[in-house]
Amino acid sequence: MSKDTNWDFAASRIGRVTRNSRVERDRHGRGLRGSLIRSVHRGPKPPTGLVSIVAGAVEYLKAEFPNELGKLKWRVSDNPPIELVDGVEKVRRWTNDSATMTIHIYRLPIERLGHVRRTDPAHERMHIEEYVFSAAADLIGKEPWELLPGADR
Repeated sequence: MSKDTNWDFAASRIGRVTRNSRVERDRHGRGLRGSLIRSVHRGPKPPTGLVSIVAGAVEYLKAEFPNELGKLKWRVSDNPPIELVDGVEKVRRWTNDSATMTIHIYRLPIERLGHVRRTDPAHERMHIEEYVFSAAADLIGKEPWELLPGADR
């Protein structure tokens, strides 16, 4: 065997040979790592868990109450504006705008304030849906429990 043949054989066993006859591999033989940062050219971010839960709750409300909430729109933002009420800072979980039929859900206060860290996905889902139902109910002048499945209408 020639010297080049031995090199190609060894390289095929440990990694990949490039045009420069260099072997690209990591120390475990799996090849080089991918990029550690997300490319800005890959398009929009995939929806988070909170966003998909809000979307599902809004779709349910639109289907169950087409007359009152058929044109309901929603937005999710990270932080609400801080309000000063009687000298105390208040952080809202949601706001609504009846002129545009829009509810605005604030992600960080819902995820991080006012509750113990939840590990159960069903419990976390109910916690998020509570704010969606409250915002929608306030928008149409009802109580949140009037929008729940099985409630007398």
